[in-house]
Amino acid sequence: MLGEYAWGAGELAYLYRQLGIASRAEAKGVSGCLTLLQCWIYDHFPTLRPSRLEPRELERGQAGAFRWRGTAPRSSKRRDAQMLAYYRQAIDSLTSQSVSWTPYGRSPHLTVRRTLYQGLLRFAEIAEYYDPTRCLRQLGYVQGVPYPPERPLVVRRPASTLGYSLSYQSVYDSYWNNLGVHSVHLDLFSTPIRRRPWEFVENYMSWYIRHSHPHILSDSRPVDDISDADTVSTIIF
Repeated sequence: MLGEYAWGAGELAYLYRQLGIASRAEAKGVSGCLTLLQCWIYDHFPTLRPSRLEPRELERGQAGAFRWRGTAPRSSKRRDAQMLAYYRQAIDSLTSQSVSWTPYGRSPHLTVRRTLYQGLLRFAEIAEYYDPTRCLRQLGYVQGVPYPPERPLVVRRPASTLGYSLSYQSVYDSYWNNLGVHSVHLDLFSTPIRRRPWEFVENYMSWYIRHSHPHILSDSRPVDDISDADTVSTIIF
């Protein structure tokens, strides 16, 4: 919080919206706080970090992004195309063991209570739904099938980036200021992880495959070959 505004929540709402727009067929770029997205990737997926980039120790008061300070390689059309192909293959090759499931500790919600907030994040006219039941393993809990999201009043997701919009009932705006009611009670929804950090309930993978895109490349393994033991499911939707 800064003054009366939750700028972090606002930025996350804006980034979520821009990622949605960037997923459209005609999109050619993405905006928002991409430093936040990049650091999130480096925190959770060590194999996607540049080979010469190692996390640094943070000094007191420094933002988390300082862990990943480094020099960006020189860009070129040929190199960019090669890196795009490389990262597509690298993402499709991820396994459960190649993910850092709890980079912020086993129980970050005990330090930052708003981690458990469930409801809308807003930035100006933009509103996006946030639900920690989609990423329980980040909190040290077994992943279950998430709660169904709140349905928007209006949804427009055309192939073009123009006209993309979602709107929700204004009543949801009050959720942010009523954290005690609009928070997930972890012990009622799931159980702490006991064995492997990627644990999930029996029916989770079938739900995940129905609601997501397990692969980027069309020549990756067919969905039928995906097993509960070696598949990485999305951490944050």
